Amino acid sequence: MRKHAWPSQVRSMEWAENTRNTAPDHRVERVTGRGPGRVTEARLTGTDQDVVRACLAGDADAYATLVERYGGRVYNIALRITGDADAANDCAQEAFIRAYRALHQYDPALPLGPWLYRITTNASLNHVRRWHAHEAPVDELPESPEEQDAGPEATALRREELGEVVAAMAELPAAYRAALTLRHMQQLSYQEVADALDIPLGTVKTHLHRARAALRVRLAARSKGRSA
Repeated sequence: MRKHAWPSQVRSMEWAENTRNTAPDHRVERVTGRGPGRVTEARLTGTDQDVVRACLAGDADAYATLVERYGGRVYNIALRITGDADAANDCAQEAFIRAYRALHQYDPALPLGPWLYRITTNASLNHVRRWHAHEAPVDELPESPEEQDAGPEATALRREELGEVVAAMAELPAAYRAALTLRHMQQLSYQEVADALDIPLGTVKTHLHRARAALRVRLAARSKGRSA
């Protein structure tokens, strides 16, 4: 399995090349390269809003600043959701590409992080759903540190249980899946989940309560179906 260093090596990734001479809508796959010795105005001023404005003005170099600032968190969110380093790298790449394409929709009056985390969560959940649709075997699930120390029988049981949870989560409404993922996989606080999803704190708690209840029902039904 490939190892990726985020964000310190993000500029060396294949998709992170210079696209200074490419039209904005077609350069997103190569958005983070930088010419030798160039320091952008957005990097000097330091705010996310300045970086976004520079990107929208046609400065392809400026987007590298956002990748450097948020690359580690975006990758970690994707890794928590997908459970696989290669998949997380793909989802992080997709999230940054989607975000670049949607920069004109970003409201600079709001924090950039939660907006970017929502895009990352959606990209990662879509990956999990596609993985489940192809019915990947349980033995393709990544090993967790706990599994590495467990015996083969315990590992097999844990993977089966994880597969059941992933399958059951795929049946939940997207809003419930996102809340569960950020709270229990990414281990964000309730307020951080609310900020990431741009919804009230009370709505987060309601989503989580209903999501857990629905998940228990689905897991019980799956367990009953196996024993029937």
